Amino acid sequence: MRPFFLPAAALAIVASLPLQAQSAQRWSIQASAIGVSAQGEAYEGLSAGGGIEAQLRLTPSIWSFGAGFQFSTHTVDIGGTDEDVTLTGLFIEPRRIIDLGKNYAPYLSARLSFLQQAIEVPVNGGTVSASASGAQVNGGGGVLFRMSPRVNLDLGATYGLINFGDVELSATGLGSTTIEGTSGSGSNLVLRVGLAIGLGK
Repeated sequence: MRPFFLPAAALAIVASLPLQAQSAQRWSIQASAIGVSAQGEAYEGLSAGGGIEAQLRLTPSIWSFGAGFQFSTHTVDIGGTDEDVTLTGLFIEPRRIIDLGKNYAPYLSARLSFLQQAIEVPVNGGTVSASASGAQVNGGGGVLFRMSPRVNLDLGATYGLINFGDVELSATGLGSTTIEGTSGSGSNLVLRVGLAIGLGK
């Protein structure tokens, strides 16, 4: 069974559906819509935002292992104007499935991500770009619901801590530079709703 998360209210609703045994494919692909709420000095002024996540998973047993890509967009107020900020990166995610012998399976998860926060602002006919990269560790869980022999519904949430390095600043015609002393830490809460499709037999 593929691992997936769910808030308690959604669990009560979906558990009442007439589903059958869980999926048995070892490999699956998953696409999800995500909502990201960020806090801390590394995300100062950043709004909550939405995005997408895609991953490939291997589930040989009660353990499942995934690797994928995430992307979300946010806004920040600069001089009275909302500018777009992107948060992108790669991650690996092991999950431990809790087999209840039901048509749903709760799981616990951990995630290691490498993320980049970036913004581009038009200035005097040119563009000023700033970015910072960092590593993030998340913990969370969820529930996977079997919708068909190959399709599973994933409702989940994770909470993570991140440390960004110094900001890299570049401007049209002026090259790029690192601004020392601009590193920072932060945290975020990620909510996920997705579908996983089993591959092969």
